[in-house]
Amino acid sequence: MKIKKLSSVAAVFLAVAVTAAVVAAQDTETGMRDRETTVAPDPRAMSEMFVEIAEKVGPSVVTINSRTTVVARYPSMPGFRGPFGFDPWKDFFGSPREQEYTMTGVGSGVIVSSDGLILTNHHVVGEADEFEVVLQNGEKYGGRLVGTDPETDLALIRIDAEDLPAIELGDSDELRVGQWVVAVGSPFALSQTVTQGIVSYLGRSGVGLAAYENYIQTDAAINPGNSGGALVDLDGRLVGINTAIASRSGGYQGIGFAIPVNVAVGVMEDLLADGYVRRGWLGITIQKVTPELAERFGMNRNGKGILIADVFPDTPADEYGLERGDIITAVNGREVSEVSDFRNMIAGLDPGSRVTLDVFRGGGETRISVVLGERETGYSSPPAKDDFEDPGEIMGWSIEELDRRTADYLGDRTLEGVLVTGIEPGGRADEADIRAGDVILEIEGVRVTSPVDVKKLTTANGKVLLLIWRNGHTFYVVV
Repeated sequence: MKIKKLSSVAAVFLAVAVTAAVVAAQDTETGMRDRETTVAPDPRAMSEMFVEIAEKVGPSVVTINSRTTVVARYPSMPGFRGPFGFDPWKDFFGSPREQEYTMTGVGSGVIVSSDGLILTNHHVVGEADEFEVVLQNGEKYGGRLVGTDPETDLALIRIDAEDLPAIELGDSDELRVGQWVVAVGSPFALSQTVTQGIVSYLGRSGVGLAAYENYIQTDAAINPGNSGGALVDLDGRLVGINTAIASRSGGYQGIGFAIPVNVAVGVMEDLLADGYVRRGWLGITIQKVTPELAERFGMNRNGKGILIADVFPDTPADEYGLERGDIITAVNGREVSEVSDFRNMIAGLDPGSRVTLDVFRGGGETRISVVLGERETGYSSPPAKDDFEDPGEIMGWSIEELDRRTADYLGDRTLEGVLVTGIEPGGRADEADIRAGDVILEIEGVRVTSPVDVKKLTTANGKVLLLIWRNGHTFYVVV
């Protein structure tokens, strides 16, 4: 890793703060021991460092005022035209009336090019009818949307201006936990607010804010209105786009999230080139390999990887020979163990590019090369059903044979298996997240088509590996 040159003030401060002088001298006449001396950091140098960052970054951060018109429909009050001839449905209840409201919002943005390109969040401008960009010097410009990517919550806008103070871009891959960062934005419409903190965590996912999550977590104070603003390093280089906070009060509680600048730049380049973000796609459904699943598939119990629960027909995965039950352990030589990391890695590759997957199959390792397809924008898995009927026994479920009418109702007339019609709360199936409406396809690799098949392959005590169909997708689970 290369050591980047710090600003002069920062360099002086860090040199003093990290180590002042190490005196290792031995007095030959007295036999004194080696001594180590440290000098306390200079608070004035620390203060000057943050002043320098604020002065450098401030002009590159803007305030965005958005306006969105919404139409609300209200039922009219009863109206009467007289005792004769009125329409009781229309004249009595009345036609619905509409009322327009204008919703306003405040966010932040970062100037990334001198000719008016600004990065911000999708939730700041993506649904707005119009928005206004306010520079540090108070100048105001009408903004227009270049493109937006809801799946990362990023947007690119433009204003008609020249010679703007574009921010210097950093490299978010070089960030380390514990490193100092500074946030600049417009929390609560208070423009040019500067706060400081550290990088608390890198690669945070599973937050539930966007489809693709790989956040920088920081304790720099971030509040509503900071969205779209800058997270910078001690050299004033952009390392992240501030996006959200975790809070029970709605305000700052020490946990904020920023999108890494490397992700933001990739999204920006795609929006400029194609108007949307192009993402690599395999055509599979996946799940995390738990120790129980690893053991069932013949891996070491501590084995890690991504389990393929289903392969869609006529997709790159199908064409190049990936199979349901394969466990992907590495992508282009990089080990994977988290579903979110794997999805980000594949999506981050260009459609049409070739990817090498290390796959565990049938007790051995193999390597498969796949040319990626392009993921459809806006794709998401269908929601799961939670309704259930009377609970059963043994496994904590009630089951019945899947008939053609029910299969057709579920959306797949060719589906064969055993339908779960009820789940007993606290039972084994419930603990494994089996749900009513699920269809059991296999148990221990054996196809099942009747409750008798299921009962033969399950016991009251032993754990079994199931292949489950749910809303068009399949996945494995140990019960």
